[in-house]
Amino acid sequence: MEPIDPKVAKAMVAAYAKDGMTSEESYTKAVWFPADQILEIAKSMSEGKYDGLRIYFAQYLEGAIEGVPKSYEGRNTLLLVPTTPSVGYGGGSNGNEDHKDDLGNIENRGTACPDMCEGTSL
Repeated sequence: MEPIDPKVAKAMVAAYAKDGMTSEESYTKAVWFPADQILEIAKSMSEGKYDGLRIYFAQYLEGAIEGVPKSYEGRNTLLLVPTTPSVGYGGGSNGNEDHKDDLGNIENRGTACPDMCEGTSL
């Protein structure tokens, strides 16, 4: 699984912001991610490479990501973006650190419902 190009990811987030919550055609009930993908991200965090995970709401764009089913085009999805500490980047007076997106590792590749809804309970 190759990471998503940051320009494509930015366009996907903008598409969601435009009509992701108002268009019936973009409806996605849930997105499922395989354990292997989640564990790989968690492993990078446990090794100290990342300090967290930012999840962006986005929308699939026509032909933007190779291997995405045609039925997903225009539908809402999630982008998984690991973060690193950004010391001094707006840290505030209480010593909190901000978190900077690692744009070289934007992931998606979830399975959307609808189409694949077996096992959903909510």
